[in-house]
Amino acid sequence: MAHKISAASALDLLAASSCDMLDVRSEGEFAVAAIPGALNAPILRNPERHEVGLCYRQRGQAAAIDLGYQLVGPVQETRVQEWLRHVRPDAPLVLCCWRGGLRSSIAAEWIEATGREVWVVEGGYKALRHELLEVLARPQEFRVISGLTGAGKTRLLDALPLHEKINIEECAAHRGSSFGRFMHRTQPTQTTFENRLALGLRFGQRPVLVEDESKVIGSLHLPEAIYAAMIKSPLIILEASLAERCENIYREYVAEVLASGVEPQSLEQSLMASTYKLQRRLGGLLTSKIIDQLQTAFASGDPEAHYRWIEMLLSEYYDGRYRHSQVHGSRPLLFRGTYEECREWILEQYV
Repeated sequence: MAHKISAASALDLLAASSCDMLDVRSEGEFAVAAIPGALNAPILRNPERHEVGLCYRQRGQAAAIDLGYQLVGPVQETRVQEWLRHVRPDAPLVLCCWRGGLRSSIAAEWIEATGREVWVVEGGYKALRHELLEVLARPQEFRVISGLTGAGKTRLLDALPLHEKINIEECAAHRGSSFGRFMHRTQPTQTTFENRLALGLRFGQRPVLVEDESKVIGSLHLPEAIYAAMIKSPLIILEASLAERCENIYREYVAEVLASGVEPQSLEQSLMASTYKLQRRLGGLLTSKIIDQLQTAFASGDPEAHYRWIEMLLSEYYDGRYRHSQVHGSRPLLFRGTYEECREWILEQYV
C-alpha cells in the first residue's frame, strides 16, 4: 500500500526539487488549476473522464468505477510506462488527484507493481491548494526593487544568488506592461498563477525580494494580501540613464525576441498593437510618431533606430507615470544606486 504524505510535506519536497509529483487528474482539470512543478499524468483522460462522469450520474458509483477499469485496463501498462519516463528514477515519487482518493490509490497500485515506491498526498490537490492559499493570506515581508521602466529590475532580481526572491512576471508569464506579452507563451489561469506565487513564498524567514509591480499583470491580478503588502514595503531603487534604459528595452523586447526565432514582421505587428493600446493615453500625435519610428526601425534593421521610438515611449509616457506613482506613495527608501551598487548592497544584507 502506498505511503501517505501531508500536503505541507509534499510542498516542502516539491519546492526543494526533492521529489517528483504526478498529478493524475485529467488534462482539463490540470489546465484549470495546477501545482507548479507537478507533471500531469491522467489516469482518466478527458474523454474517458467524461464517460465515467455520465455513468456515475446515470448508474451510480459502482458502475462508474467498473467502467473506469474497463476503459483504462487495456492501456494500463502503456500509461504507467509513459508516466515513469518523465520522472527521475532515484527521486521520491508523490501522487495527487482531486481529493487523494480513488484515482491516486489506483495509480499508486499500478506504479508499485513496477517495484517503485510511491507517496500519496492526503487530501489531494484540494489540500495542496489550501496550504498555498494560507501562504497568500499571510504574506511574508517584502523588499521591493523599483525604478524607471527599463532600468533592469528583472535582470537584477534574476542575477541575485539568493533564495529569498520571486520573479512575479515569470510566474505570470507576462512583463506587466502593455508590451509585456511573451510571444511564445500564454499566461496561466489565475489559480495556477496564485499557486506559483505561493510556492515561491513558502520558505525563508527573511524579507522576500520582488520587483515593483502593478496589481494587474496582463490578464491576471496579484492576490489582495500580496499586493497590499508590496505597496507598503521598503524600496530599493535601481537607477539607470535614459540611454541605458533604451538599450535594455531594445535587448529584451526586440533583440532577444528575434534571436528566439520570432519573425521580424510578427514582432513589428505585436509592438504596433501594444502601442495602439496606449493611444488614448499617448494621444494621436505621439502614437503616430512612435509607430512611424517603429516601422522605420524594422525596415532599417538598425538597433539605434529602435532607440528612437523606445526613448519617446519612456520619456513621454512611462517616466511620467512612474514619477506620479512615487509622489503619491509613502514607502520607505532603503537604498538607491546603479545596478552594481544595488546588487552589492542587497548581497551585503542577505549573505
